[in-house]
Amino acid sequence: MVAIRSELQQNYRVFFVTAQGYAADHWFGWLPKVLNMHPEIFALLAHEGSRPKYFKERTRGERPDLLMFAEFLNDMGMTYNAIGDCYSYRAHQMPLLIAKYRRQITVLNFTRHPYAWLEFYVRWRASNMRMPDGSTAPLDWEWNSAKHDLFQSLGLPAYEKNDVEIWASYQGMYMLNEHLEDFRSGIPTMPIETITNPKQFQAIVSYLTKNNCTYSPQMLDQVYSIVNTPFRGEEKINATPSVLYEQWPDWKRAAFHRIVPPAVIKAFESFGYKFIE
Repeated sequence: MVAIRSELQQNYRVFFVTAQGYAADHWFGWLPKVLNMHPEIFALLAHEGSRPKYFKERTRGERPDLLMFAEFLNDMGMTYNAIGDCYSYRAHQMPLLIAKYRRQITVLNFTRHPYAWLEFYVRWRASNMRMPDGSTAPLDWEWNSAKHDLFQSLGLPAYEKNDVEIWASYQGMYMLNEHLEDFRSGIPTMPIETITNPKQFQAIVSYLTKNNCTYSPQMLDQVYSIVNTPFRGEEKINATPSVLYEQWPDWKRAAFHRIVPPAVIKAFESFGYKFIE
């Protein structure tokens, strides 16, 4: 008889951090970067969201089977006290995982002020999603997935495919409505902006790793030494929501109020976000 290795009898050390996209937003990038500063944590950054850009196993809208991916992470992370994936999945995809693993696997969903989230969503697409060889395949997929009929029916200003800032703004506003499904998923959700608080960061780490990992004061100093430092591939952007909104042209302000209904605004306000009328 073949013996079962003892580590397979241990509780899972897997976590998932979910969000509606990463888009080179500094705060979303900062969290997995500083999680990886801990020697016992391995954090993937939007790994399964990036793969379709370069490999052709599936479309940009598909992800590997979540339950099997959790098993893969558990196997891959046997030399760590915690291993997790950040942002490859959405919170509304998690109920099946939670139903199977209960408290063995932790999941935390992050949201962002809609004005800031939209800024990075549009910039990511307007910069061709960081494709190095000029390939537009990922952007083509985004164009083909956009709700053009809806935008036309709302009487929004017309656009061509090359007008990425316009149609990506409309699509990003539509995707803000999709956040509601995440908020209603039962997955704990918190504003990503709160990670600027060291105590909150420690609480997040404790939750994700089931108290298996803590940061010493010296490690926290290192973590927060890069809190405002743009990383490779990032622009230094003033993402203050009020500043961003003041910069919006009239067409963008009008579109926001046509596409994003009051119920969505109210849901974001429940996290403490403020909007400009």
